[in-house]
Amino acid sequence: MLETVDLLDPRIETSALSAYGALWWNRTWGLRGALNRFPEDQVDQAPNDQLQVDIQRRLQSPVSDSYLSVGLGWEQNHFGSQGSLSGLRLSAGGRVHLPGVVSVYVNTGWSPNLKHLGTRQDVSTISVETGLVIEPMPFISLRAAYRYHLTDYTEAVTGHDRREVTDGFRFGSGIHW
Repeated sequence: MLETVDLLDPRIETSALSAYGALWWNRTWGLRGALNRFPEDQVDQAPNDQLQVDIQRRLQSPVSDSYLSVGLGWEQNHFGSQGSLSGLRLSAGGRVHLPGVVSVYVNTGWSPNLKHLGTRQDVSTISVETGLVIEPMPFISLRAAYRYHLTDYTEAVTGHDRREVTDGFRFGSGIHW
């Protein structure tokens, strides 16, 4: 299905929701959480709710706003009325502060074994989000990103491997200290 978008129309009509938060201690250990929610009728076999929580460790932090981190966490995927799956998640992330008020970031995660749900067997997920952060004033940030969430599983009835994707652009703002 092809949709046209009027870029001059300021209205944004969506029922999708995305939220995240991160807290760092001494720029070494961090706790990061993210929630991504889509209307159930906009996904087929992919999850319509994704909750991710990670404890991360900075491996390298050459300057205060730039870092590389790895983590271990938990991911829960809700598949509408069919139920939820959850399991261990491995994560990695990084941010590079560019000259001025701009940073580039990436957050990735892999849940290798979320078990079974209905006819979905051996479910696993991969998520990648990358984008720009602009900090025009202290404590204020604007974010533009692209997020890709891949759900792999084996269809129990046919034995075929299946792949479902939810992806899209995200725009938002936040406060930090």
